Amino acid sequence: NAFGEWVSALRMETRAGAGHALWGALAAGSRVAAIAGAASLPYMAPVLAELAARRQPIVVHAAAQSLNAQANVQTDFSDVFAALQSRAVVLASASAQEAHDLAAVAHAVAQAAGVPVVHVTSGAEAAASVQMLSHSQLAGFVGAAAADGDVQPAAAVEQALSRFATTSGRTYCPLEYTGHADAETVFVALGQVASDALAALPAISEDSRAGVLNVRVLRPWDHAQLVANLPPTTKRLVVLSSARDADVARDALLADVSVSALIGSSTPLAVCGENVFGAGALGVANVMRTALDLEPLVEEEVEEKTEEKTEEKVDEKSAAAAEPTAVFDSALE
Repeated sequence: NAFGEWVSALRMETRAGAGHALWGALAAGSRVAAIAGAASLPYMAPVLAELAARRQPIVVHAAAQSLNAQANVQTDFSDVFAALQSRAVVLASASAQEAHDLAAVAHAVAQAAGVPVVHVTSGAEAAASVQMLSHSQLAGFVGAAAADGDVQPAAAVEQALSRFATTSGRTYCPLEYTGHADAETVFVALGQVASDALAALPAISEDSRAGVLNVRVLRPWDHAQLVANLPPTTKRLVVLSSARDADVARDALLADVSVSALIGSSTPLAVCGENVFGAGALGVANVMRTALDLEPLVEEEVEEKTEEKTEEKVDEKSAAAAEPTAVFDSALE
């Protein structure tokens, strides 16, 4: 690996015992990471809580996905939401590139703060060209975080994101707003849902003042930061969740946003939620349009409206192609 160490890979069952096995590896002095489906998080939550109490660094990369009735992979944060009380840091990425970048950030945060970090990917990204950090960049980035010593989790996240921007040139914020400067309605989302919402935003902006707040850090949650990232004209927040369990969708991210609006804003903010599980990109776009009292789109209209945006990205992609890249097949991610 980047530290010149041989890596042991072990396949384990998704049970609470797997969490204790990881704990044992930590006690032996190993650098430990787990790659799992999000369905394993509720089983591992008690162990993650114990590790957090003992300030033990471990990283769990979890794919937030499940299968619908047609056996199609859907973004599903039900199990992620169920594990939010473990006191682990929880990061969420919205694309293949973000999954690579925030994976590195997760390891840096774990080393700096000495706590478990759960890095959640959407799990259903298509094959993509990813700009990877070199081994020397990774070693320097994570090694510098470990040298920081005992840092509180919130500060560790901020420092890791700032240092990653210096290392890679790619900038990420815990909560990132995109949209109209005078938006009255802001959609709050994470992961693939945030990516779909951002893709739908240009067409919506033609008819309505709206924006999207992309959530990359679920824990620790910063109430003041959420309000600070909103335009001062914001009147309503619409939380877009994707969870097969509708009760979980209503109780998790929506609850965090509702409390932030209540205690962090000096002006009243209306908050509501929409569960877009299984909706797909077109479904997310139409949920957003319905919330703004706009006519829903059909697939042909979506293709027409996104054609110009695709053409604008050609030059950007050509420039990126000149940099070192690695191609991952979705089946191997």
